[in-house]
Amino acid sequence: MTMRWNRALVTGASSGIGKEIARKLAADGTDLVIVARDTARLEALAAELSDVDVEVLPADLSVRSDTSIVEDRLADEDRPIDLLVNNAGFGRGGPFVENDLDVATDVVEVNVTAVLRLAHAASVPMAARGRGGILNVSSMAGDLVAPNSAVYSATKAFVTSLSESLHQELVDGGVTVTAVLPGFTRTEFQDRADVDTSDIPDLAWQSASDVADEALAAIAAGKPRVVTGRANKFLGAASRTMPTAGLRALGRQAMKRENK
Repeated sequence: MTMRWNRALVTGASSGIGKEIARKLAADGTDLVIVARDTARLEALAAELSDVDVEVLPADLSVRSDTSIVEDRLADEDRPIDLLVNNAGFGRGGPFVENDLDVATDVVEVNVTAVLRLAHAASVPMAARGRGGILNVSSMAGDLVAPNSAVYSATKAFVTSLSESLHQELVDGGVTVTAVLPGFTRTEFQDRADVDTSDIPDLAWQSASDVADEALAAIAAGKPRVVTGRANKFLGAASRTMPTAGLRALGRQAMKRENK
């Protein structure tokens, strides 16, 4: 990394990519505020990362009052945060017309509204100090036509667009905003989303540790966007140049495979 951080706040830090990012930041000497719903997991991680100062902040980002608590922590100038990692997120698979609307709304609340509110809470003091970073964990799904994952895909399209736009707004003032777009990553996400990935080849998968390495390297280097993994980079480049009709056709083929 070409930039060091004094204190980072990481959401979704109890597992997966968020946990690996927290570990790697701690190894680099960064103090942490770790956020997730599962207090026991957060406390276990804090005990593991005993070489740095770790604050445990339990919060459910689908609940606006909990999100407000995290916003207040980001705005605390007595204990400034110079890196925000917006990693918390989840999805649910299945046809849109069969989705539980309350669950779909929670997906939007966590993946969109919380990301927006926390980015704003962090960027105001960072811009005033002239230094800081915001790392938003998006997904390649946001660049694709994704039937049976429409809500999740749409939320990640928002995260990527917001990140790249904010980067242009803030970078000249010393604040870097980076969107990280992983593909299939070996975490608990797929099981929680009830997504069958049995036909996904091993080549398409990355470890959470590898994604974390690429994400932290990208924001340290001041990049607005990074697609992680060689195979994903190839697919990502193809999707950005492919006509929309082609993306829709690929989406229809994927849906046919799922329905067999």
